[in-house]
Parts: sequence; structure tokens; C-alpha cells
Amino acid sequence: MFNEKMIAPCGLDCSVCKRALAETAPCAGCRGPNDNKPEFCSEKCGIIKCEKRKSNVYSFCDECPDFPCADVMEKETRYGSQYPLRESPLENLRLIREAGMAAFLERERKKWTCSACGGVICVHTGVCSGCGRQYTGSMEP
Repeated sequence: MFNEKMIAPCGLDCSVCKRALAETAPCAGCRGPNDNKPEFCSEKCGIIKCEKRKSNVYSFCDECPDFPCADVMEKETRYGSQYPLRESPLENLRLIREAGMAAFLERERKKWTCSACGGVICVHTGVCSGCGRQYTGSMEP
């Protein structure tokens, strides 16, 4: 589940999204087809719709001279404060640049894998997709 195509241009890991973890019709992430994507991700997200990103073929937002833009900062704020578990697109992009994608994905796998069953923990709910165990902001059950 943790692979490069699941890392959104903003740095969020789509692997830990509740829609990607859905049992039926899971989302393939921001870089995947629009089938099964939530409306926000397919139609309203400023990053996916960003013409500068598309016309310059930036893989990640930190390649843009306007980084971090308001859309990236909105995600940074929302994912850092509105969900039971925290995620930082800015930190993720920094780690990808400093350590490389393979090391980043390994960190994500360790960070978001349930210690009880090996399922993936959802950033939005804090619930393991495998066993239903609830995790808190410290990633402790």
C-alpha cells in the first residue's frame, strides 16, 4: 500500500486516507484516476487543479517557486490540527528531499502500520483498517 504513486503532490500520503482504506471501491490516491475519489479530491482541491503545477509538470509542490502556497498551507494546518492523528505535508516533502523516496516510504510504513494486526491506521479517524483498534495523537492505542 505504501508506494510512491500514493504520495500526493502536496506531500500527503494517500495510503492513510479513509477513502483509500475503504473496503469497497477504494480511492487510488491523488495521482490515480478519479474513480472512487471524494469530490473534494477530484474537483475542489486547489493543488490537483493547480495550473502552474500541471503546466510545469511538477511532481511535488516543493518544486514550485511559489511553495508553500495557500493551498499547501491549508492542508498543513488541517492535517496538523483537525484529525485524531497528525500528518505534515511540509515535513513529508522535506523528508522525501533529504532521505529519498524509499526511506520516506519505509518511515510511513512503520508510522502507519498497526502494531496489533499489521493493518493501516487511518489519519482521519485514528482507526486501524484491519482490526479496528483506535489510536491517539501519540499513535498509542
